[in-house]
Amino acid sequence: MANTSEQQTTREKVQGLVSGVRQDIEGYKQLKVLLIRQRELMKCRDNNGLQRHNIEQTSLIDILMERAKNRSITLVSLGFNGNSKGMESLITKLPQASQKQVSLLWRHLLTLAKESQQYNEENGKLLVSQQEVINSLLNKQPDSQYEYAQA
Repeated sequence: MANTSEQQTTREKVQGLVSGVRQDIEGYKQLKVLLIRQRELMKCRDNNGLQRHNIEQTSLIDILMERAKNRSITLVSLGFNGNSKGMESLITKLPQASQKQVSLLWRHLLTLAKESQQYNEENGKLLVSQQEVINSLLNKQPDSQYEYAQA
């Protein structure tokens, strides 16, 4: 009897993992849109818009990070590594009918995460570039100390 209960708990954990992957796919789709919007706001130098935007983006990232943490904990509780390799190992243990579907979902999530990372890196480069321009303008020395003093 206890074994059946254990299996059900394991089944529920696996179902929860798959459900979480589906939620993360949607979350990373939203994040991609937000990162594109962030870049547009940065290009327009819309600081007020960026402040409002970054609150929303940070909130979504916090949710995604919490889900990843929970996925890791669940994988470990199932006897796997709490990382991508652990998820891939779990997938190989699923019934044949589920393996392909869950594998496709997992790969899709990894692709979206990688794309989001690339967009974030591009936004970071744009930010650094903008800061360098601002710093060069602020630190520009006049050609001569007496530029305005000479008559």
